[in-house]
Amino acid sequence: MLKLDSTNNNQPSIMQPLPFFQGGALKPHLDRDNDFNSIPFITTNESEFVQNEYSPNNRSFLFMDANENLQIATPELFCKKLTCNSEDKIKVISIFGNTGDGKSHTMNHVFFSGEPVFHTSTDQSSCTIGVYAAMQHDQGVLCLDTEGLLGTTAKSNKRMRMLLKILAISDIVIYRTRAPRLHSDMFEFLGTASKAFCLHFTQALQTMGNGNTLGPAVIIFHETQHTKPLESTVAESAEDKLRNNFALLNLETNAFSSLRYVGIQTPADKQTNFSKINDVLRLEIENTAVRSPRKPAVVFQAMKLLNQKFAGDIIEKAINPFPEQYFTCPVHCESCSRRCQRSMGHMSDGESHFNTHPCNYQHQYENKEYLCKKCYNNGKETVVSIRAQSQTDSALSGLAKYMWKGDVIECPYCGEIYRARQYWYGNKSPEASVVRVQVVHVWKGGNAVVRGNAHSAQLMLDGVHYLSEAITNISAPSAKALSGWIADKVAPSYWRCNNEIILCHACKRNFEKTGMPKHHCRGCGEGFCHTCSQHRAPVPARGWLQPVRVCNDCYQQLRRKSDITPGSKPTNDEGDVLVRKYGETIYNTISTVAAVAIEYPKEILKDTARPFYWVPDAESPCCFICKDVFGNAEELALAQHAGRLSVEDNIKLRSNPQPPFAGRTTNSETKAPGECKRHHCRSCGQAVCSDCSKTRMPVPERGWQMDVRVCDSCACMPKANTSTDSSSASAVPSESIHIGAGEDMKRLTCHSVNTSNHLNSGSYQHTGTCNDCEDPKESTE
Repeated sequence: MLKLDSTNNNQPSIMQPLPFFQGGALKPHLDRDNDFNSIPFITTNESEFVQNEYSPNNRSFLFMDANENLQIATPELFCKKLTCNSEDKIKVISIFGNTGDGKSHTMNHVFFSGEPVFHTSTDQSSCTIGVYAAMQHDQGVLCLDTEGLLGTTAKSNKRMRMLLKILAISDIVIYRTRAPRLHSDMFEFLGTASKAFCLHFTQALQTMGNGNTLGPAVIIFHETQHTKPLESTVAESAEDKLRNNFALLNLETNAFSSLRYVGIQTPADKQTNFSKINDVLRLEIENTAVRSPRKPAVVFQAMKLLNQKFAGDIIEKAINPFPEQYFTCPVHCESCSRRCQRSMGHMSDGESHFNTHPCNYQHQYENKEYLCKKCYNNGKETVVSIRAQSQTDSALSGLAKYMWKGDVIECPYCGEIYRARQYWYGNKSPEASVVRVQVVHVWKGGNAVVRGNAHSAQLMLDGVHYLSEAITNISAPSAKALSGWIADKVAPSYWRCNNEIILCHACKRNFEKTGMPKHHCRGCGEGFCHTCSQHRAPVPARGWLQPVRVCNDCYQQLRRKSDITPGSKPTNDEGDVLVRKYGETIYNTISTVAAVAIEYPKEILKDTARPFYWVPDAESPCCFICKDVFGNAEELALAQHAGRLSVEDNIKLRSNPQPPFAGRTTNSETKAPGECKRHHCRSCGQAVCSDCSKTRMPVPERGWQMDVRVCDSCACMPKANTSTDSSSASAVPSESIHIGAGEDMKRLTCHSVNTSNHLNSGSYQHTGTCNDCEDPKESTE
């Protein structure tokens, strides 16, 4: 508390009521709120001012009230209240700080030798409401005493704007604080004042001819009782410490011409010593390098200009003391940036993100969904989507309907409700006829609801691919036999017939078991695999003048002697290879055209239709689970020959595929032995081989409502709240399954268990150890 000097009986105490209040010469302001009824206010009635204008104890007057209304109408009246001439030059010094920190007491002692020019009070209510002004003639200073911060008021924003305008017209600013340690509210107020001065007040003041772009000099007057104030050292001054604190709070003080710190420590039994702040203020008043004294009319006009420009009502939004961000879900909507209103951890409770406010539609997110209009009118909200084919259509019929009628919208209750090309002309959009549009939130990190039509193009490709594979598998044996018979008919006489070639003539690999194609050496005519016949060389003795395929042995012989006739069978005449040459020319031309006209557009279509979360083919050269390299038998043989693969790990005969999990719909795949095709898991998007993706099951969280391909790693993950019909469960013999993926995946031997319960309950019975079981023996978790 402030200690008052009771020894000076000639001078009234600054904590006592003013004499003119006791005599009732001035009436209290009756328009204040009930909270401030006990606070006396000096009225601005001119007749009352004239009566008391020469009283030594009545030199402060209300300059601006709490509603930002100037109480002085003209510059002449302003000079009259200040009891100064219009040609005098003055500097403006204002004081700011929290309520109760002794601002008025400081102004009285620093500028008026302790006289109670500015009213002080021992009550809990604030003694200064608005801004009061008083003139110090000896130093030529206009003193402004402001309303304290953190005081109870319903107009805190308007008070803040009023204080910032007072600071903008000031030449010197004193921030008074008696806090044991500097609080963040001081830094926030000064940082806000600096920003407001740079962004708004500078331009407004320049319009009236004030070319000075620098703001006032700021002096922080810090008085403590038990704690030490900031101290300057050789390495760092007190002002540098203040600037570091401003930077720590991301605040700037660029608008201020200077920043000074005055810290004193006053024991409890001593009075405040104002000598240090007096010395600093004297130097600042005498310093005219940045801010020169101004006429009172200029000061008044500046204040009037700012008050007219920055006026009006401010929405006083009540601060909610409950910290919502501490306990609510931190996820925001990508489209409207609103926050989820559920509590943290709601996803683990099975609750999706939620916000009651409507969302904004953005094309980049496609955050709208369709509701069946008929169901909506009946009181049900049924989400429907545009698809390429109906769920009940097969691949062939779905493709035919899509080509004839276009996209379809299907409701689970109403059936097919829309076709894009239902009629020859006059087809309406679905929004105008059968559906209602609802904009939904797009929650960061993945939406809870995935659009049903997100993968319709890929579903169509899957159906066409399945149909083409089925036709190819059925016709493969007869087509292969027919192509071999035709090739033998146009082959030279020294070539061995295709039906006689069982093994590679060099490496002895079985073509039927490995699935590799047969090639004829143009030199000796024997059958070889691609690895053993990669070289190209002309064979003039056989009639091949351009480089053609030859085996390794013939290539070495031709390098030593180019006109030699390799092999044991002679060539009958020059026309013996003519038919084969023409056939190869036609075949190569057709293959090139097919690759350009069919394969390239096919790959582009596949890349366009693939979901965004699928791993690109270029980034997945091998199976994510078993690490087998993708490719056909010929490509894998070449990779092995180049030393990139090992025979044990990558050239596998896949004649005994792993049996699928019981209780799930499976798709039996027929493929050539030795090949490793690339497939994508519809759940995780990783590239996997056929043996590691035997399971077929819906993946609704990714938008796949029907049974689709899922890798063994995702199939083994326990699913919450799932149930499987016991009649579909069956015993599975001992098999090798994958739990996990990547480097942490372990191959375990699973005993005979009910696989449906095995998958849905998350229990695994095995003889090894895994991440889900602690007992290395047979155990169930």
